[in-house]
Amino acid sequence: MNSEILASEVQQFINDNLSSDIHKILLSKSKFLEVSSKELVEQIESKFKAKTKLPTWFGSDNIYYPNKLNLSQTSSEIAANYKATLVNGNTIVDLTAGFGVDSFAFSKKMNHVIHLDRNEELSKIAHHNFKQLNVVNIECIAVDGLKYLKEANTPIEWIYIDPSRRDKDNKKVYYLSDCEPNVIFNMELLLEKSSNILIKTGPLLDLKSGLKELSHVKEIHVVAVNNDVKEILWLIEKDYKNEPLIKTLNYKTDSVQEFQFYLSKEHYSASHYSKPLNYIYEPNAALLKSGAFKLLGEHFDLRKLHSNSHLYTSDQLITFPGRIFKVQGVYDYSKKSLKKEGITKANITIRNFPDSVIKIRKKLGIKDGGEIYLFCTTDFEENLIIISCLQIFQDH
Repeated sequence: MNSEILASEVQQFINDNLSSDIHKILLSKSKFLEVSSKELVEQIESKFKAKTKLPTWFGSDNIYYPNKLNLSQTSSEIAANYKATLVNGNTIVDLTAGFGVDSFAFSKKMNHVIHLDRNEELSKIAHHNFKQLNVVNIECIAVDGLKYLKEANTPIEWIYIDPSRRDKDNKKVYYLSDCEPNVIFNMELLLEKSSNILIKTGPLLDLKSGLKELSHVKEIHVVAVNNDVKEILWLIEKDYKNEPLIKTLNYKTDSVQEFQFYLSKEHYSASHYSKPLNYIYEPNAALLKSGAFKLLGEHFDLRKLHSNSHLYTSDQLITFPGRIFKVQGVYDYSKKSLKKEGITKANITIRNFPDSVIKIRKKLGIKDGGEIYLFCTTDFEENLIIISCLQIFQDH
């Protein structure tokens, strides 16, 4: 950690150049004797990214940022604040705390947060930033989290762990048992030290795969921000033996779409099919990740277009956790059909369809953009169809 970066003139330069050409700065000689051009660019890139991802950090003075790779691996402030609603009590240990966004969120809910990271640089950065953010109940220790746990002899209400989804060669891994540290291998230690474990995994982990690897799972939370799944949270309670509850959340600019269910309900639900009716419903990304495909139609009394399309339809308009569209027309997959309707520009979405968006645009001569949405999909009779729609924005 280069403390010279915190000098007022350096901070002013960073703020003044958030929209500048970073390549030009990188190739130019630094204006500051103790701060390199590379360090300046790292701070500018990360602070620019923090504007939307971490608004509290962005809006605070003298924040020291890690490089953009470290920042990209941290939770967004929205997701971190949601995690904090799941814990309570006196002490939480953040085993792989990194930049400290989750620790900061936990500090609003818990009396004592222990921020652990074996990267001494990140630990120092987090400690400095917590001071700037006026947080006094977070203790930063530069140590391996599992080593700390093995030696801990005080009560711990919660353990939080966000295993790295990269291997020793910095390549992405997708199975929980391949992440570092290996929570599967160390679960006995975790449950020995605390009755409540909260694990964050990446959005690509399959829920059924995770359930096969993890035991005592009480709840699974699929968290999306603006229809992009950011993380999956696994709430583990010692000796819990019942079926886990699955909660889905999609944070939008002015609202949150929520839906929760048990996998057994999905298993015993049945889908009913129909041609496209007056309205088309597209589930949000968190719902699609959760796999509540049959239950969703049954719960909202909707018909599916096809078992593998995950698009729903109805005659009457309902409130729905996803996007809603008013059907303008249904066509076969041919240029002639759309040309007859005068459609030359549209937003294209494919669901259970053999061709890519690029290939469809080329075949149909459709430019990108405009108010019209085209869903290219397969109906329950295995016909390739195109549904022309206009999006309906729900009131909240």
